[in-house]
Amino acid sequence: MKKSTSALLLLATALAAGLLWLLTSRAATPDAYPAVAGALRQARPADVESITCYPLLPDRRGRPARPFQLRTAATIAPLLRALRQLRPVAVSQPAFSPLVETTVMVRLRPALADAWHLHSGTVIWRLARAAEGDVALRAFSPVVCQSPALNRQVRQLRDSVDAQRSP
Repeated sequence: MKKSTSALLLLATALAAGLLWLLTSRAATPDAYPAVAGALRQARPADVESITCYPLLPDRRGRPARPFQLRTAATIAPLLRALRQLRPVAVSQPAFSPLVETTVMVRLRPALADAWHLHSGTVIWRLARAAEGDVALRAFSPVVCQSPALNRQVRQLRDSVDAQRSP
């Protein structure tokens, strides 16, 4: 009797661990770049819930830069056009040393994320300067893209937000 109880307990534990692994491994897997790029190419401003930018460097006056969020179609459209221009670039990993300036989170509406089979409706980019120029590093992925238009747009938005809060 004791052997069958411990065997059932072991089986239940193994099943629970397997189920937990299945649930978490799918969520932890980053989406493939072609799916993300396809979703961004297809997206209209109405398909994007918000774009949030977290500047990591201080503003021009040396004050900590503040995060800002874009929610209207008019403010999202220019950044969405810049996101469509991202192109993967090969970098020399040992020599690649980017200075990350801003983290950009793009929240897609669930319908678009589901249509492209994305695990998450949030796509995270880290905008940086490197010897290769302005680049965007996709979070949780080895993908590096050239991003001069996106970096320029985000810098302009950051500067306009800083100018609005100037005393």
